[in-house]
Amino acid sequence: MINVNSYGLNNYTTPKKPATPQRLNIYYYNDTHGNSDQIAGIIHSARQFKANNLQNNSSNFILSAGDNYSGADIKKNNFIVSMMQNIMGVDFSAIGNHEIDGGLQGFYEVAKNKKTQFIATNVILKTNDSSENIIKKSAIKEQNGVKYGFIGAMPIDFKTCSKKENQKDISVMDFDQSIQAMQEEINKLKAQGINKIILLSHSGYETDKKYAQNLDGVDIIVGGHTHTVVEGAKQGENIVQSKSGEPVLIVQAGENGKYYGTIEAEFDENGILKTVENALNESYNKKKSPIIEHIKEQNLGKSPKVATISKIDPLPKNRRIAPCAWTNAVADSMKNELGTQIALINAANIRKVPQAGTLTERDISESAPMKNKLIKTKITQKQLINALKSSLKRTFENKEGTPGILAVSGLSYKADDKGNLLEANFVDTNGKKTAIDINNPSENIIYTAAYDDFVAQKEGEYPELFPQFETEKFEYDKDATMMNYLNKLSKKDGLEFTDDRRIEIQKTSQPTLKDNNIQRFLSLTCPKAS
Repeated sequence: MINVNSYGLNNYTTPKKPATPQRLNIYYYNDTHGNSDQIAGIIHSARQFKANNLQNNSSNFILSAGDNYSGADIKKNNFIVSMMQNIMGVDFSAIGNHEIDGGLQGFYEVAKNKKTQFIATNVILKTNDSSENIIKKSAIKEQNGVKYGFIGAMPIDFKTCSKKENQKDISVMDFDQSIQAMQEEINKLKAQGINKIILLSHSGYETDKKYAQNLDGVDIIVGGHTHTVVEGAKQGENIVQSKSGEPVLIVQAGENGKYYGTIEAEFDENGILKTVENALNESYNKKKSPIIEHIKEQNLGKSPKVATISKIDPLPKNRRIAPCAWTNAVADSMKNELGTQIALINAANIRKVPQAGTLTERDISESAPMKNKLIKTKITQKQLINALKSSLKRTFENKEGTPGILAVSGLSYKADDKGNLLEANFVDTNGKKTAIDINNPSENIIYTAAYDDFVAQKEGEYPELFPQFETEKFEYDKDATMMNYLNKLSKKDGLEFTDDRRIEIQKTSQPTLKDNNIQRFLSLTCPKAS
């Protein structure tokens, strides 16, 4: 347990009379994206947390920092939120960008009449529909005679990380506007005598640090969006000073249910953090949970078998910066089914990799849950190389690996981990490679290409891929092409998905980007919970 005051973070006057500690325990997670393979561990540990805290006098909350949904499937998302409410007992959740994959109305359809409360303070709603009981700017909950306040933040990069069609009825304030809106809500809470306030933020780790430093009154920020693994509690890292000099703890627990976190905190009588411990725990289950699969089949129906897998490479620790065999295979299916020369997928789009054994339609669908629409267009060699160079440079210069490299079919390329493209080749249907002059790519060499409408957005994360030629749009995503592709195989049993080195990222002597388990977060002040 850390004595926060020992770091000299407090620039306020210490109360003259002895402070009476007020204890708070928090269970938190973020960015599960509806990942059912590991959600069993999250559910079990959340229930155990509640059971343990019934035995003591501390207040306790189960919190999510958003991206509980994945894609626009209302039936599946309703199943996820029902699990959060009825089995996990989640008290409050931030609203992530993927909560809006089905637009604002899709979010409403799932979130309405649920006990789990969604909070977003920095949103602008462009609809006349009443949302008072669905999206709250703040919330108050009393436990053990102590009132706690909650505010929320949606991602300020919502415009670029969400499809344009999903933004019709909702937008997110910029950073300065978000600070102003949140501070106003904090002041309202403080005026009611509430001095222990938690921000549920789907904004990213670095933005959360800035929020903490520019707000007055927030004590803990439970964050998400950048999938950062933040362990322990360390001054200058995830304990920072607020605008008034008070300590603020910032946490985040990776993605896809790999981790969950617990916080033990004590406040003095003025609502200022006195001691704090943050423990990050690895989710126990690595394979499909029979219990969760049974519940899914009861709620969503039994999923048809497509094939069996004998060997498959796992999802990389940071899929944004490393090639993934399954993602490249999905790109192959797009190229094959749409009849193009090349296919591209933004690496972050594939959210999970199926496991060895029986492969079902649901496994494939859950690997690409966003349900974008595929397009078929033409792309010049110069446009293609510019897209590769730009995505690589921006990805490896960003410590979180955003926006991510491009997975490919009909191409191969090499790059270094500083984001420099070293080599690129066009690969024909016979596997023959033709080198591309990456320093002088041609505007006259044109390829037919398949990718999705998210990647094709002019104001999105890959603006170089905005179509310059006539485009054909399809009403399905890459999971549909993968199912069709595999169903056409003469042999569907014993499939293998392993790295064929079509993408190679070479290490340099001084890499600029570290893995999500970034070393500077691993200097623990508190021991990891067993």
